[in-house]
Amino acid sequence: MNGSGSIVSNVTYLEALYRPRHILIAGFSSDPKKAGVRFLEGLKAQGFGGTISLLGRSAGTHETHRIYASADELPGDIDLVFNMYPASATPDILPRIAARGAKVAVVFTSGFAEQGGEAGEAQKRMVAACRANGMRLVGPNCPGYFYLPAHVNLTSQAGLPLGPLALVSQSGNVGITLWDQSRMLDIGWSAFVGVGNQSDIPLYDHIDYLGDDPNTKVIALYLEGLPEGQGRAFRDACRRVSRKKPIVALKGGRTAAGRRAAQSHTASLSSESQVYSALFAESGIVEVKHLEHLLPIAEVLYRCPPMKGDRVAIVGSGGGHSTIGTDEVELAGLEVPEFSARLQQAVATRLPAYAPRRNPIDMTGGFTKDPSLFAQFTQMVVDHDESYHGFLNYGLYGLYRQGKLDDGHVHTYESAAPVLGAIQDRTGLPIIFYSPYAYQQHTSFTALRDAGIPCYPDLNLAALGLAALRERAIHLMREPMQAERVLSPDIPFGPKRPGTEADAARVLANVGVKFPRMMLADSAEDAVRSAESIGFPVVLKGVVPGLQHKSDLGAVKIGLSDARMVEQAARDILHGVSIHVGPKGLSGYLVAQDVGRGREFFVGVRRDFTCGAIGVLGVGGVYAEAIGDTNVCMLPASPLSVELCLNKLRSKHMWLEFRGEPALDHGQVADLLNRLANALEAHPGCTAIECNPVMVVGSELMAVDAAFYYDEERPGA
Repeated sequence: MNGSGSIVSNVTYLEALYRPRHILIAGFSSDPKKAGVRFLEGLKAQGFGGTISLLGRSAGTHETHRIYASADELPGDIDLVFNMYPASATPDILPRIAARGAKVAVVFTSGFAEQGGEAGEAQKRMVAACRANGMRLVGPNCPGYFYLPAHVNLTSQAGLPLGPLALVSQSGNVGITLWDQSRMLDIGWSAFVGVGNQSDIPLYDHIDYLGDDPNTKVIALYLEGLPEGQGRAFRDACRRVSRKKPIVALKGGRTAAGRRAAQSHTASLSSESQVYSALFAESGIVEVKHLEHLLPIAEVLYRCPPMKGDRVAIVGSGGGHSTIGTDEVELAGLEVPEFSARLQQAVATRLPAYAPRRNPIDMTGGFTKDPSLFAQFTQMVVDHDESYHGFLNYGLYGLYRQGKLDDGHVHTYESAAPVLGAIQDRTGLPIIFYSPYAYQQHTSFTALRDAGIPCYPDLNLAALGLAALRERAIHLMREPMQAERVLSPDIPFGPKRPGTEADAARVLANVGVKFPRMMLADSAEDAVRSAESIGFPVVLKGVVPGLQHKSDLGAVKIGLSDARMVEQAARDILHGVSIHVGPKGLSGYLVAQDVGRGREFFVGVRRDFTCGAIGVLGVGGVYAEAIGDTNVCMLPASPLSVELCLNKLRSKHMWLEFRGEPALDHGQVADLLNRLANALEAHPGCTAIECNPVMVVGSELMAVDAAFYYDEERPGA
């Protein structure tokens, strides 16, 4: 609340941040060597037309701006505070500024939660004190921010080009890298906010605001981690925004060492990269894996229309580039199918007999007579084969024989660019250009980009750009993702802490998870009677409390088809368990219906720092850990979220219709995940629940084994 007791809404404080009318630089010194003077001069150079006040050690003026010596004397109309006081002074001074009615502060200062310990506690107290006085915080440990349409720039970089891109980042150096790269790509910026430690204003509030900002067309995101429990709110905000404009993200801290660096850098605990990849996919965010790709993919999504299918036509000049380009497009998950006979015949009338024309088209250097040949052959594909959805143009375009094109050329590189751009505009088919010279700033490439054609000196990046446009189209064509909880009002959970497979199966059966028929037995003779009651064939398992992998001790016997086999299996299990853990380690037997052999699927749920709980799907069975082919599914699950998850598995084709077996039913998998999530929610001390394997039996999914895990035995995803 502010001084009058009213609540400051999200809209109010974000408007104060992005469109301030009165800015206070707190911790200002008139010493020209100090950073405060540099930030002040940057604001003025940007053309900020509002009021700028200063708060420093002694009262006075700097140029025409008043310096206040006490926060208690500040005017009451301050929108934005840019704090430069050291960490030792900031927790005291910011709440006093807040008490004067200031709406939002960007805390440039470091030395808080990123250092841990008492510094983290000081950050919490500072946030609480500021919020009690109605002020919200960006940071601390914030590298600055700008909103160029309002002529506000509080970063160390001057002269930034105005344009359609916004960047939300946990790193200032990532911002500096992309700002420099943007000049090379002939594109500019609307906004940048360095969220730092994310102590108060959540990152997704910035995305929500920029989603409605008419000056922002694409949002780029560099993220090392979200604060605890913010994953679902982040997902929901990004789902809303990504329906309106593209979001591109790079996750830092994808390796164990990277996560350690991220924690020390921003005090954000990074969950596994799979969690964030699933979070991005369900949010409609296009994920990139390399810093050098973040801005180019954002640019592609700004300049080009989404790609409505997988088929790519490749048009250009140069045999090696055509071969490599084909490889890169298909490795990116797209197709380069052969042209129709009609199209090949048309191309043959324009090229020498030796020129490739089946896809790719290789004009073998003819563009030196007329650079618009790229556009002409691209148009020829459009005219003669309507089955293609996007184009890769390639060749030594732009600087090759610049100014020395063959006599009689119709176009220059610059004048040919809008001819190609007009095809994209007219057809809605995206075109990306590869030229080895494209990162050399030159009018040839500026003309292409002005015409809406991104161009890169990297064939892999060009292919990834087309894949991003395809991903964008798929996202926009899908119905908005919805998932419903499958919570039962009263769930009889049995044992407080299921310790055996039988306990786990009993608990999960109560929430609707299907299992084969099972019976417990105390002895070999009892196991035989149970098997006869269930019906052969059966599976016999030793009940060994606390043991995760019974097969390691030979305590699982399958395909037992008569009483003699069951009796012998029981003796073998007792012998194996006795050798490893002693004769008292075996507390009985579990006899279960044998549902046969087939594809073994892993389904589990576990608690997660960022998202509260997540699902895990993948290859199951005794080799699940060795194969390591699992992926994360957000909860609550939906058929679409299951599909997104399975599509990222190496084994994804196993779960389609396969050798007479039906495709895995995404709806049933989602239902099973949600039921496991219900059980996890009802067991506060439980960290994970696994069903491994799960088999397809007739038209149903049936869990063959199950386990509950607790803190001391938590499995990895």
